[in-house]
Order: sequence, then C-alpha cells, then structure tokens
Amino acid sequence: MTRPSPEWSVLICTRDRPELLAQTLGALAGQTKDGFPITIVDQSSGSNPLLSARAEADPGFTVIQDPGRGLSRARNIGWRSISSPWLAILDDDCIPEPDWGEQIDRAIAAHPEASMLSGHVGTGPLPSDDYLPATPSLVEREETLRGRWTMPWKIGLGVCLIVRRDAVAAIGGWDERLGTGATDFPASDDMDFNYRFLRSGRVAYVTPAIRATHRQWRTPEELVALYEGHMVGWTGFAMKQLKSGDAGGLLLWGWSFVDLARNLASAARRRSRLRLRISLRKLRGLVVGTARGLRTTW
Repeated sequence: MTRPSPEWSVLICTRDRPELLAQTLGALAGQTKDGFPITIVDQSSGSNPLLSARAEADPGFTVIQDPGRGLSRARNIGWRSISSPWLAILDDDCIPEPDWGEQIDRAIAAHPEASMLSGHVGTGPLPSDDYLPATPSLVEREETLRGRWTMPWKIGLGVCLIVRRDAVAAIGGWDERLGTGATDFPASDDMDFNYRFLRSGRVAYVTPAIRATHRQWRTPEELVALYEGHMVGWTGFAMKQLKSGDAGGLLLWGWSFVDLARNLASAARRRSRLRLRISLRKLRGLVVGTARGLRTTW
C-alpha cells in the first residue's frame, strides 16, 4: 500500500537480526533531520513485537511481513510499496552518522543530475588485526560517475545507497536470483543493480559527506563462508552479462582474479591464516559461481 511521503524514505530489509536492527533504528532516531518515513521489510522467522508496536503508534513507520526469503525479493517488495521520489536503503547492520539524513538532502539539492547517491561506509572497530572486514566503501573524495565502463562498485554498495525510485522502476529493480538468501548466487545483487544502472545512462554522485558504519559482527568462520558466497555471486553475475551478449561480462569475470591475487598477497604480507583461508574459499567460489552461471538460463 503506497502513501504520501516526503522527498525520500528509508528502506531496511531484515531477517532474524533484531538486536542489530534495533541499533540501526536507534541511529535513525538520533538524526539531526527528522520527518522521513521508514519502511521495514521483515522476513524473520518470528514476529518482532517492538516493530509491531511502533508501526501502530507511528504512521510514518511501516512494517511489511514477508514470508519469502531473499534480500533482492525484500527490496523489490519495499520499493514498490513506497511512493517517495528517493529511496534511502540501509542494511539492518549499518549505522548512519547523525547528519546522514541532512547530508542526503544537501546532495539531492546540489546534484539534480544524479539518480543515485552513495557515501563513505566505514567498518568501525575490528575484532582483530587479522580480520578482513565485510563490504566497506571507503570514499575519500566526491565524484560524479557515469558511463557503461565505470566499474559497478565505484558508485556504492547496497549496504547504504540512495537511489531515485523512477530509476529503480526503469531498470526493473533487483534481480531476485542474486543476493543474500538466494540459493545459487548469494551476493552481487547490488553490483548487478549498479551495472544495469550505469548501462542505462544514469548518473551517480559519490561523496564522503554521507557517512555510515557497517558493523563487523561475524565470526571468522562466518566471514570465510561470506567471502566464498561473494565470489560465487560475483562470477555468476559476470556470466549473466556474458551469456546475455554483453562482452563486459568477460571484464567483470577477469576482476575475480585481480581480487583473488590481492587477497593472496595480503595473506602473505600479513602472514594471516584467516586471509589465506578466505582466499582459498574465494578460489572455490570462483569455480562454482562460473560453472553455475554458465549453466543458468538468464
């Protein structure tokens, strides 16, 4: 159900992480700007009484219970339920800075040519020096990016992304075969989205003024599995492009080896067993994702 809304609305998709979600919502409550609606798409196995109570008390807070599974599915449900011109997408383990909303307003006003905004996503304190943080986006300078040969990670990651709703609709939303919760390709939903966004000719604005922290809560074992899934998703996404007749898919696939080489070099330099294990699992992910991607009818 759509409803009138201001310039942008927050969209958070969650599944069975109520403590992390509560911290993210607390950070949104502490913003220097207020009045923005929040939509939660909740795929959790049980209900969250705190979310239900807030939805009853706050007309700007919407909870959509989704019995399905998959981050891309949840985002598609979310954006179709929101009528705001812009969507400010946050992962449920991402903490925006207090002026995050204020900086979004400034960027929208200053860059009318842009259909996507993204910023600096740091890691906060790490569990150890050996830890390899998941999905940071360390933006040091502002840039306006466009063009079919711009690499998709250059314009931001799905953990904290602001995008025009009409741009989402024009490119068909997120591919539900990719992303967290997808059976075969559990990552690169955001890279596929960004790639199609850039191919559509739209413009992205990247700035270090929009800042958030992606909390690093996973154990080393969980981290190893996560990075293998990232490589499976990435190579599957690359094969999707290649099998669709886009030669750029070969370039994307080649970046798998660059990433793997960097990881191995980091493991050797640091004498890190964790990074070596991640590298070996990434290698397996490269093989598995490529094979699956070639077998898949995209």
